[in-house]
Amino acid sequence: MLERIKAALRARKDDDKGFSLVELAVVIVIIGILVAIAVPIFANMQTSARTSAVEAVVANGAATAAAGFAAGDNATAIQADLTTMAGQSAEVSTLTLSGADVSDFCITGVASGTVAADAALTTGPGC
Repeated sequence: MLERIKAALRARKDDDKGFSLVELAVVIVIIGILVAIAVPIFANMQTSARTSAVEAVVANGAATAAAGFAAGDNATAIQADLTTMAGQSAEVSTLTLSGADVSDFCITGVASGTVAADAALTTGPGC
């Protein structure tokens, strides 16, 4: 009796050769669905991060301009600081100052690369 069970187990073991085509197709479909969901989410997260980076640089530019005007610097010196600041950022190509005093200036940032259209690229009391 024991020999018959061993023979049956050996026969069953020899029949198992791998996954069926249906099983492999199901796995491929599941992986495809997961990729189709994950890729757009990842792209949106990248765009959101770039937009936030641009907004942060423009806000820092406004703080730099306000501090410069408060310290008595002229617009040319402040613009030089803003140009240096834009050169250090990978997401902003230029920062431009318009206005000549602390109560009426505007900082405009031009984004480089791919940034969402709704990014706030202008700030300051004169905007």
